[in-house]
Amino acid sequence: MDRIVQGPRGDNPLITEVWAYNLDDEILRLDHCLLLYPVMSIDTEFPGCIKRTPWGTIDEELYADFRFNVNQTKVIQLCVTVSDESGNIGGTWEFNFSDFDPEIDAHNPASICFLKQNGLDFGKLKKDGIKVRKFAIRFLYTMRKHAIHQWITFHGLYDIGYLILALGVVKSLPETLGEFEWIVARRVGTVRDLKHMARFCEGLEGGNLGLEKLGQLLDQKRFGLKHHAGSDSLMTALLHEKMLQLYDFNAEICDGFLYGLSKKFEEFVGMQSHRIYVQIKCAEVKAMVIRKKMLKLFYAKICDEYELSKKFKEFKVLQSHLRFVQQECEIGQFYYYKASNIMYQ
Repeated sequence: MDRIVQGPRGDNPLITEVWAYNLDDEILRLDHCLLLYPVMSIDTEFPGCIKRTPWGTIDEELYADFRFNVNQTKVIQLCVTVSDESGNIGGTWEFNFSDFDPEIDAHNPASICFLKQNGLDFGKLKKDGIKVRKFAIRFLYTMRKHAIHQWITFHGLYDIGYLILALGVVKSLPETLGEFEWIVARRVGTVRDLKHMARFCEGLEGGNLGLEKLGQLLDQKRFGLKHHAGSDSLMTALLHEKMLQLYDFNAEICDGFLYGLSKKFEEFVGMQSHRIYVQIKCAEVKAMVIRKKMLKLFYAKICDEYELSKKFKEFKVLQSHLRFVQQECEIGQFYYYKASNIMYQ
């Protein structure tokens, strides 16, 4: 049985299409809905991959291609389905953006052709779509207000990448995978990827399947048009709950993983925090040793003028070194606080 409690208005009673003319009203409705349904399932549509990543590529190379693709292209649709901890669906909002122009913006022609064949109207997007910047202001405020911290995706690396850019968290994805993981863990929250989760479920082909195939295997009805962010987001939310019901395992072991990447995001942040903490302690020990040397020089009884001049120079060097170490310690404390800080403080 589908656990859909309520649905927004529109031609499809389960999915609300959001355009520039109804953005404010629908953000308000989403705001109210989040009081009871704080879990977000996300899906995006984008202009395809310009760089293709070969199968089996190491994390760093995969991230480099992913970063290039996301930074060079513009998101077309971003959709969220909100649900509660029991899997009840509160609603689905499909945000349609006007920033992408297939005539001038970077894209994969095959992907654009595919989206058109599946009913995406680029003319309407250009005419009635939302400016990403305007969306970011409205949506980010709502996220922070409700402290949204749990996101459900399917093969969600690109979804999370476009989410970060759409919200203006960064102007472009950072150069390293480590920095990206840091941003996701601290600014987005906990991510659970169904494609990764399927690897632990018997009969789900080890996760080597698409969303449509997963729906067929779990006998889940689709609402709306496939390959539209709204329908895919709702499908993701429904499949997540169905997987939790059918498979007896602790799904939290999948939290923090995005399919295709081997490292758990929270572990990276934890390692970073520990590394910075160790650096702080080392700097503090250095400072203590330098202070002892300075005190020893200060209280030393020296009669010879040459020796006194020599010790004075040594004292000044130690003093300069101490300032440097203290600065190193302060910087470390700043980044340790940043690493340990919870989202949206």
